[in-house]
Amino acid sequence: MGEIWITHYSVRSWSSASEWDDYLCAVEYLLGDRLIKLDVNDPVRRKANVKSGEGKFIIQFGEKEESRWLWGRFEKTKIEINIELSKLPVDSFGRHTKNQITFYVPKQMSFDSDAGQLIKLFRLSNERLNAFYAYADFKDVLCGKKPSTPSLDISRELLGVFWLTYFGPRYCAFFGRDRLLHLRQAIQGPADGITLQLAEFPSQVPESSRITLEREIAPESFAGSGASKNRGQFALTLAQLASEFPQTGR
Repeated sequence: MGEIWITHYSVRSWSSASEWDDYLCAVEYLLGDRLIKLDVNDPVRRKANVKSGEGKFIIQFGEKEESRWLWGRFEKTKIEINIELSKLPVDSFGRHTKNQITFYVPKQMSFDSDAGQLIKLFRLSNERLNAFYAYADFKDVLCGKKPSTPSLDISRELLGVFWLTYFGPRYCAFFGRDRLLHLRQAIQGPADGITLQLAEFPSQVPESSRITLEREIAPESFAGSGASKNRGQFALTLAQLASEFPQTGR
């Protein structure tokens, strides 16, 4: 067993300081831990205090900044986070943007006894951050996936199906909600999405089950199929996903 990575993608605006404060307070409560560092620099040096509010710092874009990367660390669990935040739904080149957060869970928290807590964190983040796609699994499993482009292009393909996988409402419609719900591993929610949980613990996931599920859902939609893919051919583009939030531009 090794490090577990949990990643969430969203096209909804993450520009509300109060929503960040509420979310981080909920994460601290769930983990029974404190976020003690949060910085735009790596290694992180700036001290964090969620009770006093970190939302304003998170969304504090510079005048010419279009995106903002932050790194953070929790005290007891040693979980680290990386936040990739876009200022606007469309950048200066006219390209739709996305937001992303990843939790890096250290090896000492990857044992079966901690799985329940990580599942709750996964569900909380999908609901609060309006994720359109999210996953959680061992680092080695995730890094073993080979996208069709040098780095993953989320408008061409999704990374894969893993121990935990979440499809938001637009991807439920894309793959077929009934098809997904008929999968033995499917769980309704959170929100209007669907979660696939391959086992109670990540250590219990059979090696072949991830690929088997990808083939059942839509093999070309996931990295590793070996096919050349155009944006929007086998996955939803960011522009298509953004149409879910017409009032906010997201």
